[in-house]
Parts: sequence; C-alpha cells; structure tokens
Amino acid sequence: MYNSYQHSTDRWPAAPGFTEEQLNGVPLVTVHPAAVPAIIGAAFLLIAAMGAQYEFYVILRWAVTAMAIWMSVVASALKSTPWVVVFVAIAVLFNPLIPIYATREFWVPIDFAGLVLFWVAGVKLRASKPVPSSG
Repeated sequence: MYNSYQHSTDRWPAAPGFTEEQLNGVPLVTVHPAAVPAIIGAAFLLIAAMGAQYEFYVILRWAVTAMAIWMSVVASALKSTPWVVVFVAIAVLFNPLIPIYATREFWVPIDFAGLVLFWVAGVKLRASKPVPSSG
C-alpha cells in the first residue's frame, strides 16, 4: 500500500541490487545504504576525539578503516566519485597495517573531520528502490 509519508517521488540513483529501469513508473522509497557504516565510523571517531585510551586506537584503526572501505564501496555503487575518494583517503589515513604515529593534538581535528564526513555521507548517500509489494 502506498503511503506518502514513507514513499518518495524523489529519484536517486538505483539502490544496490536494482537497475535504473526497475525504477521507472513505480512508487519509490528512498534508502540510505551507507547509514550503518556511517554511524559505526562516526561513533568510533567521536569516542576517539573525546580522548580515549591508547588501546582503543588499535581497535579504532581497524573499525574506521573497515567502515571507510564499506562507505567507498557504497559510494562507488551509487557512482559518487567524490565520496569514493574521501573514504579511500580515510581508509589510508587510519589503516592499521602501516599506521601513522602522531600526537593527540594532531589526531583530534582529524577525528572530528572524519566524524563529520561519515555523518554527512551517511545522510547524503541516498538511493531509490521500488516500494516492496505487499502480497
């Protein structure tokens, strides 16, 4: 059943798993396919920016790198090249295999910037998919 509060007439790129042709002439729902990695990445960076213990940063590097890779894959599927570049850069910066060692003063602004980028991308990376049929 079509519900104007849940469904949208806005047309975004096809959600992963759908083609543009499948979106023609049907009611659409807007989805945010990057919401989960955006929330996880932003949460880790918020904790880091608030002054977590050093041991947390070991886990942070793995988590932020994984979420940045996930975000870049979603952005690539939505053909959003600027976001792909941003999240590949974040993955390289936070990668745990070849870490960048610096002072807390160096990392705090980067943590906040990363947090904002994850949050904004989680909102901005939108896709459309057909309204699921009920029945």
